[in-house]
Amino acid sequence: MARIVVELTNHCNLRCGHCFEERPAGSGDLPLAIVEKLLREGKSCGFDHLAFTGGEPTLHVRFEQVIRQIAKADYTFSLVSNGTNFPRVYPVLLRYSKWFKGVTFSLDGAREETHDRLRGRGSYRQVMRAASICMFKDIPFTLNMVLTAQNREEVEEMVWLGGRLGSKAVRFGHLMTTPETAMRELDLSPQERLEVEAEIWRLKESAPIIVAMAPGYFSEAPLFPCAPLELQELNLDYRGNVTLCCHLSGYSKGNNDADFMGNLNEISFAEAVNRSRTMVAAYLSEKQAEVARGEFGQLDHFPCWYCLKYLNKTSWLKNFPHYAWAVDANRIAGTIDDKTRSDGSASLPGR
Repeated sequence: MARIVVELTNHCNLRCGHCFEERPAGSGDLPLAIVEKLLREGKSCGFDHLAFTGGEPTLHVRFEQVIRQIAKADYTFSLVSNGTNFPRVYPVLLRYSKWFKGVTFSLDGAREETHDRLRGRGSYRQVMRAASICMFKDIPFTLNMVLTAQNREEVEEMVWLGGRLGSKAVRFGHLMTTPETAMRELDLSPQERLEVEAEIWRLKESAPIIVAMAPGYFSEAPLFPCAPLELQELNLDYRGNVTLCCHLSGYSKGNNDADFMGNLNEISFAEAVNRSRTMVAAYLSEKQAEVARGEFGQLDHFPCWYCLKYLNKTSWLKNFPHYAWAVDANRIAGTIDDKTRSDGSASLPGR
């Protein structure tokens, strides 16, 4: 199912410590005219699902009208939410359950104090309330935890909590590194990422529910398969800008235009898709050439990190010379053959 990830609004009612600095500014909603354009042109380009993000997507001033238009055009949809507004909007989702495929709640700690430290006091209980509504009303939901230095010890606890709450799955994802996350010491080092990934893969084998990781985890294969690079996903921000990836949406450090395909106020969706194909083809070709020249560094095996470098969005690192991700990966000797040892621990060579 090819999907369009839609930043339905930039408004949010939380101020999360790891969020890109632009998003809490609350500077706008996606115009209905752009939504209508997507619905008119999306299926002819092979897209039939809209995945809503934000901000907090349920805060869009015309949220129910958007959902009604989706149903009328016979698309399916899903959304990511912080859960705060869920008691108000879940009746809308139930009315359009034929097209609604589920909600993912952001829960960044298995313990209340951990989650609230990052997302604000009382936000954990709001997720618990939203999950309870889903259980009672038989609404499919999953949980997503962004891995940070503050919650990395709660991975297993999160999986079992998800099972008790009735979540269909628990997904983990790495932070996109920014100056703000560096200053707040939220980022895991490359070594710590490998260690927590090894734990997640072990849990995946034994957990009572689905355990998964979002793209960005370590990959032996340089040409890491992810939906945007397989042309199965496009990202649309609240201004109508079509960009490569939802993980980079709102990332304003470095070259802001490097992953920009165009604005749907000015071009057709078909043209945006064609530009995406051209960009992805160039990306893959240049990456293959880099690998062939022996210039593919160790940290480049973390795909989102590689994309930040490729798109020239890492210039801010010069201000953080001792930051783990500021190390020039190509200067580290050795390979990552021993990244996961027989005892389950992970290691980067030279550490």
